[in-house]
Amino acid sequence: MSQCNASEVSNIRKEAVNLLLASIELEALGLSHVINTKKEVIQSALKTLSNVKIQENVP
Repeated sequence: MSQCNASEVSNIRKEAVNLLLASIELEALGLSHVINTKKEVIQSALKTLSNVKIQENVP
């Protein structure tokens, strides 16, 4: 069994850190899409409600 030298370990560590950061970035991007979608739903609901006339209960 051969041992890794210091530069191989350093390269493996750098690659692992880069993959971890890329994973975090992709998760943040996915969450931003979810938040944007929810924002659009709320905006649509508010627009719909602003177009509805409030009817008073007058006997």
